[in-house]
Amino acid sequence: MHHFARSLVPAGVRHLLPRAPKRVVIVGGGPTGLFCADRLRHHFQVTVVDSKEFFEFTPSILRALADPPHLSRITFDYREVLEGQLGVEFVLGQATKIDAPSRFAGSGGSASGSGTIATNGRGNLTVEPTVGSVREETRMSFDYCVVAVGVANGLWKPRSLEDLSGPTAASSSSTISTARPTKQQPAQPAVPVPSPGGSALDERRLDGRRRNLQLLHEKLANAPGAVVVGAGLVGVELAAELAHFFPRLKVTLVDGAAHVLPQLADPARDYTMEFFAKHGVKLRLGQPFVPELVSEGEVVLWCVGTKPRASELFVDRSVLRSNGQIRVNKRMQVLGSSHMGLTSVEELNHGVVLQPLGQGQIFAIGDAASVEGVPLAQMIFHGEEMASIAVANIEAAENVASPIALGGAKKEAEVGQPLLACTSLGPQDGMFSTQSELVATGALAAIQKQVIEATKMGALQGDPLSSLLWLPVH
Repeated sequence: MHHFARSLVPAGVRHLLPRAPKRVVIVGGGPTGLFCADRLRHHFQVTVVDSKEFFEFTPSILRALADPPHLSRITFDYREVLEGQLGVEFVLGQATKIDAPSRFAGSGGSASGSGTIATNGRGNLTVEPTVGSVREETRMSFDYCVVAVGVANGLWKPRSLEDLSGPTAASSSSTISTARPTKQQPAQPAVPVPSPGGSALDERRLDGRRRNLQLLHEKLANAPGAVVVGAGLVGVELAAELAHFFPRLKVTLVDGAAHVLPQLADPARDYTMEFFAKHGVKLRLGQPFVPELVSEGEVVLWCVGTKPRASELFVDRSVLRSNGQIRVNKRMQVLGSSHMGLTSVEELNHGVVLQPLGQGQIFAIGDAASVEGVPLAQMIFHGEEMASIAVANIEAAENVASPIALGGAKKEAEVGQPLLACTSLGPQDGMFSTQSELVATGALAAIQKQVIEATKMGALQGDPLSSLLWLPVH
């Protein structure tokens, strides 16, 4: 039965409908991971694994920073929604290792090269406990695995307690500083203001995430200025949100590129420049960020760079590109080398042929993955396109593809995916644009962004009307 038609069946009896006994484990509960969970839950036993207890709609988190009450509109408790409403199992924990399905049970080694053999054509996922989760390391078997862990790329992403207060904080892609740096004493990446107990709150818990955003909001409200580093989509949107919600705050946008929004068309850049000029946002473009130019008390917000999250999941290092992204083919199947001794990405230059890992039963999607031969942007629209392809291939492998799908399900990624960007410039202004033209601006684009947020949140929680609205898109 088609996933939308199935969702119309009353929840109280939906479990009586036939489903394949096969199990799909999804590592990562972001938008692309939950996209897969929603589509696959009608035909498979689905488990979602995530290290935090709540879902957060990433594109709207910048609004929640400037307007903290907005956080409640873009978050929900994983267990309450997944298990209580969608019939999907949720496991709170940190996925640490994937043992790919072995072609022959009892063979001399696993497809992951870890020495653990997945029997009966099934793989295994190792999950370690996090705060408030399972008490000991657990292993769960799967028939299919979808890796959707994304990348760490800024203050809008939840971070663990160790990332917030440990020595690795200096390498985070999002840092906050209020101390004036010098050549001898460079800017130190600050973390959210400690709680009254003396330690930063764990952002894997919703109360910790909410409290830390509130503390950062209060810091910005009392600061003389803010320096946003990075003039891409995220940096531009953050600077605009700050300019609207903190009218007394002096906002400066810094980037080594000569223009804002280099990935979009000239009209979109021009519209953004006009907005910034109107709202007093200062631009320092064409020059790198210089810590010495930060004034006393200014808050520095980094909106550049990413940090991979999948680097420890696979023993076979040929799975990863040099930037930490997972190699996948056009069907979203993870690619690895059949040579167990291959541990260096550079060795791939010596004629080693990559093949689907674990008989093609392991997939990777979203920002965590890089499709061989198909350039894609790190944005939800492209991530969901990747997710829909992975879903189509898993369904086809079990012969459960939808009989009333709108056209044939796409099973391979295609070159030339459109870049569609809906960018907020505060709650009353915005832009809807592609890489070649500016489609809509002003209040219309702002309303469009709000509609996208509301319907996406509805669809992810199983609302039939929201799901129907987005069904033709992917």
